[in-house]
Amino acid sequence: MGDILASIALSMLRVCLSALVVGVPLVLLACTSASQGTPAPAPPVSSATAPATPPVSPEPGQIRLLKTSPEVGPVGTPFTLSGEGLPPGKGVEFQWATVNGSFAVKASTSAVKYEQRRFAPKRVPLGRAVTDAQGRVTATFNAPEDYGEIHEIYGVVDGRDMAKGGFRILRTATISPTEGPVGTPITITVKGLGWKPFEHSMGVLYDNKYTGFISAVTSRGSAVFQVRAAGPPGKHAVRLNSAGKAVPYINIQQSPFSYLPQFNFLFTVTKDAGPPPDRVDGPEGQRAASANAAVPGITDGRAVAMPGVQAVLEPASGPVLSQSTLRARGLPPNADVELLWATVKDNATTSTGRTLHTPSLMKATAAQDGSLVASVPIPDDLGGWHAVRLVTDKETLADAPYYVERSLVSVTPKRVKTGETFTIKIKGAGWTELDNAVAVTYDNAYIGYASSQGNSGDITIALPATGGPGTHLLDLYPLIYTGRDKTWWGYRLPFLTFARDFPGIELGYRLSTFRLAIQVVE
Repeated sequence: MGDILASIALSMLRVCLSALVVGVPLVLLACTSASQGTPAPAPPVSSATAPATPPVSPEPGQIRLLKTSPEVGPVGTPFTLSGEGLPPGKGVEFQWATVNGSFAVKASTSAVKYEQRRFAPKRVPLGRAVTDAQGRVTATFNAPEDYGEIHEIYGVVDGRDMAKGGFRILRTATISPTEGPVGTPITITVKGLGWKPFEHSMGVLYDNKYTGFISAVTSRGSAVFQVRAAGPPGKHAVRLNSAGKAVPYINIQQSPFSYLPQFNFLFTVTKDAGPPPDRVDGPEGQRAASANAAVPGITDGRAVAMPGVQAVLEPASGPVLSQSTLRARGLPPNADVELLWATVKDNATTSTGRTLHTPSLMKATAAQDGSLVASVPIPDDLGGWHAVRLVTDKETLADAPYYVERSLVSVTPKRVKTGETFTIKIKGAGWTELDNAVAVTYDNAYIGYASSQGNSGDITIALPATGGPGTHLLDLYPLIYTGRDKTWWGYRLPFLTFARDFPGIELGYRLSTFRLAIQVVE
C-alpha cells in the first residue's frame, strides 16, 4: 500500500512541475504533497548570489519542457536537466527562480519599528550548457542551499526563456550531540525552510513544552540554533513542528500543509553535574554590522560630523558603567568642547512617545593641532545605539556612535529551595520594538517576557524555584515586541534563531541570549 501511495504522490509532483511549463496555476496541496519523507541532509552547496540577467518574455507556445531527474530532494541533491526542441548549437543559461528575504524596519531618531517580512522574486544562474545539433541539452547540478519547496528553473537562450522545469527542495533537520549532561548545548540545523505561510517558520517543543520558534527569512531557508539539555537524567523529546504564526501546528497532518515534514529527536541527559557557568551568546561572527548610514538618527549608529572633523570611540560598544576612549581630530585649536550623551527619554507629545535627550557627560579641551583624546564614562542608561556628541558654545562638531550592550548583573541566590524566590537582574535593555524586552524559558518551557519600558534599561525578574531538586536552566532570548506584519507573527515569543536571522541585525543590534542556571537543593 505504501508503494502505491508513493507512486501516486510522485506522479502528482510530476504533473505539477509540468504545469509550470505551460503556466497552469498550481494548487499548493496537490503540488507539494508528493513527499512525506525526511531524507538525510546532503552536504550544503552554496548558490550563486548575483542576480541573473532578466530574459526577454517569449512568444506563447515557445516554452519547452525541462525534465528534471530526480524532481525532489534535500539541499545538495544532484539532479539532471534535459530538454529538446531548442535551437541547435546554442548556449543555454539555466536560471534558478528564488526570492530575496529581508526584514523591513523603520528607523527614526528616537525609534526603530519592525514592519514586516519581505520576499522579492529573483533569479540566480545555475550554470550553462550547449545544445547539440538536434536541439537537445543536458546538464547536471546540485540543489542549492536555498528556501524549501518548489523552485522554477528556466533555460534561457539569447536572453529569451526557451525552456522551463522545476525542483522541489525538501526540508531536513539534524541535532548534535544526542547525549550529554544537563546544560549541554544542543545544536539543531534545519535546511529547506520556505518563504510562504506555514513554510517559513517552525515551533520547537522540549518534552512537549513550547520553547520558541525559528525562522530563516534572511538566511535562505537554513536555520542553525541551540537549546540546552534540561531535565533529570534520561531520555527527553525534542520536536520541531511547522508554525505559521510562530506556535506549533501540532496536527498539521490534517491540514492543507500536511506535505511539510515534522521532526522528532531524542536527547539523553547522562547526568546532573550541577549548574553550568552563566554565559552570553551573541550574533554569529560579523552578522551584526554597522547600520546603513542612509537611515537618520542615533538608532542606526550613524556617524555625523562637520567637514574635516572625525570622532570615534574605542571600543565602540560595551555595557553600561564601562569606559571608552574618544579620539577626535579636526577640531578648532584649543577649543573648549562639551561631550553630550545622545539618548532618548519618554515624551508623550511625540508620535513615538520618546524624544532625543542630550545630557552632559564631561568637558574637555582640544589640543593646538585640533586633536582630542578623552576617557569617556558610559552612563547607566538604556541599551542600543547612542552617540557621544561633541559641541562648542556655537555648534555641534561631531557624533561618535556607541552601542550599549545588554549585560548580566546577577542571579541571586544561585542555590534555592523549592518555592523560594530567586532574582535575575540585567542592564542595557533598549527602547525599541527590537530590544526593549526578553523572552524567558525555564527548563526550555516559555514562561513569559520581561520589559525595560519605564525602567531606564533595567530588567528585574523574580521567580519561584520549581521542578524539584537539581539543576534548572533559564534562557533569556531576544524577541520582537510588536510589529505590523501582514500576517501576525512571533511577537513577544523566544526568537531562537536570533544569532543568524533577526530584524535588528542589519541595523547593528547585537542582541544576545543569556544562558543562566540555578540549583534547587530540596
